[in-house]
Amino acid sequence: MTPTREDYLRAIYRFSEDGVRARVVDIAKNLGLARSTVSERIQALKKANFIKLNKGEGIVLSKNGLVLARQLTYKHRLIEVFLHKTLGIDAKKVHVEAHKLEHAFSDVVIARLAKFLGNPKQDPHGEKIVKV
Repeated sequence: MTPTREDYLRAIYRFSEDGVRARVVDIAKNLGLARSTVSERIQALKKANFIKLNKGEGIVLSKNGLVLARQLTYKHRLIEVFLHKTLGIDAKKVHVEAHKLEHAFSDVVIARLAKFLGNPKQDPHGEKIVKV
């Protein structure tokens, strides 16, 4: 799994958390990329069985894609809590830093970080942290 694929899965998952089916245009805007670039990557995610494309229904995560997206979101939000509560980084700035770190932290480190933080239930932005 590449960091780029992880970014796409997490973006699609975030839309689904809000009750919205992602579209190429939405993902492009969210990730700051051209629609043509996103279209190509979406096809690669479909081929790898991480997403499903249903005409007129938007982009939906497959079972495998959903599991990975939930794991990534869990990591990201835990790292945001650590950066904010432990290191004192402003809540408005933790997202960018957490995004960089989420790709590097192993599952072992994340498990220890969760324990260290007391298994928080919300990130600094009020989003739920759901252990997977």
